Order: sequence, then C-alpha cells, then structure tokens
Amino acid sequence: MSTESASGHVLLLTDDREAGERLARWIAATGHAVVHLAGAEKFLLKEGDDEPVDLVVTDLDSDDPAIRALQDRLVTGDLFRAIPKVHVVRDLARMRSLREQNPALSAFTIPAPAQEEDFQARVRLAVTIGALRHQLARHSIRDALTGLMNRRYLLLRLEEEFSRARRYRSALSLAVIDIDHLKDINDGHGQSAGDAAIRHVGRIIRSLVRREDAMGRLNGDVFGVVLAGNRYRGAATMANKIRTETAESVLELDGTEIAMRISVGVSTFPDNTVIRTADDLVRTAEDALRQAKARGGNRVFIDEGVLRKERRVVLVADPDPHLLELTEDLLALDDFRVVKAGTGRTALEALRSHAPDLVVVDLGMREREGGAPLIEKIQQMYPGSRFPIVGLSSDGGADPDVMGRIGVDRFITKPFSLSLLRSAARELLEAYKV
Repeated sequence: MSTESASGHVLLLTDDREAGERLARWIAATGHAVVHLAGAEKFLLKEGDDEPVDLVVTDLDSDDPAIRALQDRLVTGDLFRAIPKVHVVRDLARMRSLREQNPALSAFTIPAPAQEEDFQARVRLAVTIGALRHQLARHSIRDALTGLMNRRYLLLRLEEEFSRARRYRSALSLAVIDIDHLKDINDGHGQSAGDAAIRHVGRIIRSLVRREDAMGRLNGDVFGVVLAGNRYRGAATMANKIRTETAESVLELDGTEIAMRISVGVSTFPDNTVIRTADDLVRTAEDALRQAKARGGNRVFIDEGVLRKERRVVLVADPDPHLLELTEDLLALDDFRVVKAGTGRTALEALRSHAPDLVVVDLGMREREGGAPLIEKIQQMYPGSRFPIVGLSSDGGADPDVMGRIGVDRFITKPFSLSLLRSAARELLEAYKV
C-alpha cells in the first residue's frame, strides 16, 4: 500500500499490479493522492469508511466470484455508499450488465484497457461530483455558525443512542448548555459579538468532549452533548470542565475582552424513571438547566429525578467539625449520603449543584462573615421547592412561629443527643414522602 500527499484521496482497487500502477500514475497526475490496494489487501475491506476517501476506482477481473462479490458491493453502495466510483471493466458483457442495473454508472464504467485522457477526465468529473455531495451532506447536518451538528441531526443521533440504551439498559446522559447573559453581550457589543461568543463556546465544547460523544447546537446559544454509556456523574464532570474552561477564558473582540459564563443541565436514562423517550431526556435536562439559571448561572445542575434514585442526600451545615463527623457516621446507618459543610460558602456550593432531601443547619451560620444568615439564602435559592429543614442552635428559647417563618421544620437545641437528630431526620423524610 502506498500513499502520496495531494489535494484529495482516491482508493484504487486492482488485481493486476502493472495495470494498477499505471492507473495510479494517471490519478496522481490529476493532483490526487492514491491509496492502492492490490492482491489480498482489497479483501480486508469490510465496511466503507467515507470520511477520508473522495473517489473509489476499480480495475478488477469479474470472472473471480470473490472479486465479483466485492464489485457488486461497491456498485450497490454496500461499500462507500456516498462516494463516487469509476470502474474499469474487462468483461464487456459485465459492463453492460452493470449499466443496466444502474444507468447512472454509464459515465463511470470504462472498458479495459482504459485510455489515459478519457480515464483522467472521468476521475476529475467523479471527484467534483463527490466534493459537491460532501458539501451538501455537511450543510444538511452542520450548524453554519459553529460547525457542530445542527439541531435536527443532533436530535436524530439522540434518538439512535436512546434506542440503543433502552434496548441494552445502558446509561445515556444529555447535557444541555446555555450561555449566561448572551443578551447583555448582544446589547453591549452587537450581534457579531454574540455570534463570536457562540462560536467561542462551541470551540471549547468540541475540544473537551470525547470523540465518541455527539455534540451540536440546539438553538440560539443552547448546545447539547449526548454521552452514550455515561452516568450523570461522568456527564457532570465533563460539563464542569466546559464550565470552568469557559469561565477562565476571555473572548477578545476588537480590542475588548468579554467574560464568558455558561450554565448546564444534566439528565440520565435510565436513572430518572420518568424518562421513557428521547424527548423526555431532553425535557428533564432542560428543566435542570432552568434550575441552574435560576440559581444565578455559572453552574452545573443535575436533574433531581436522577438523584432520587441514589441514596437520599442530607446536607449538614455546621462549623463544628467534630459534630459533622459524628453526624455523618450516625446518618449513614440509615443509608443517607451526608454532604458536610463547615462554612456557609461550602453549603451554598452544595445547594447550587442540586437540592438535598434534608438540610440540617446551624441557624447561626452565615453565607460569609458579615453576610446574610445561611437559612435565608437557602430559602432564596429554593423558593418553589420544599425539603425538610432541621435547625440547630445553642439558644434554647427559640420562638416556634419564627422558626416556621424561616422554614425550619424541627428545632433542636445544642448540645443534643445524636439519636434525636437521627429520629428527626427519619420522621421528616417520611412526612415529606422522600
């Protein structure tokens, strides 16, 4: 096998070494690289890979049943379906038969021995037709602005992957990505800046997503990434890489630096039991994206329906590290997953990722030194969602009405028995049907 560097790639299949070398020289003279398969090499072809090939040329002896079968696969499109072909045919009866099967082959079947000028003219014509086909195919599946898959083709890929995941009960995740405050960029810098921002994020996504994943632009400034065989944790890790890379990058436009931020919603089949179709997967990922945007953006939010299948999550926010350790050990007995937060900032970061099933919070904690009470920030972040809250305080004279107004369901005075906290957690989760 030999390859030369030129403007295009032509795959040459022959069973006559001398004739093949002659055709290879003629093809190279037209400015195209030649990959010459002769002898047993040509039978290694099991599937036609359309990407690197612009044209297939054959010069084969049709009397050999194996070669005839190979030629039939090429003619019918079983191999290299979308690639133009030129056939040099030694058997005139065979050539007539091929043309009768497919009249479109008339311009691309040549009796052997081929004549140089006639052969080269047909090669040039076939390559031109192939280039036009490639261009048309690219436009039908690619988004013109970013070069990623367009919405129609990405959703088609999602349907295919969902069908496969449902058949084999394998994991399939979808991440929906939205640029934060794109309208501000458009209003402040013009539509061209908004388009540049979309292209910028598209390039980051392409650089960080695996080759086997499908990515595209769903609409406007919204992108989608389909991750076959990936659970939500892997999808969220990938999404956070994209979010971090975007936040750390700067879009430079006409001497102006524009900061970029994105929000991401992630959902996974079959972890969320309400997902029965590809449309359901899109809907739940979009719902998660809206939750990420509602919490200020620049974050990844995981579909809560996915998380409910996991162990119930209890967020414990308290400045006492010893209490955090004891609480984790105790609640683990009921198979709760405990997220520990020793500062208000850590607690808020955990809450921004997803809503827990239960919150245990020291009522004296603040989002930061001198900032608002953490309990108030929790209520602001989840105004429409409700999960039970256990409030902890060293002040035993708390007013029950005040506790109710700030969203505390159970108040426990420090110091307390940890078994009391365990009992309160179980009762509240049962009452809220979590």
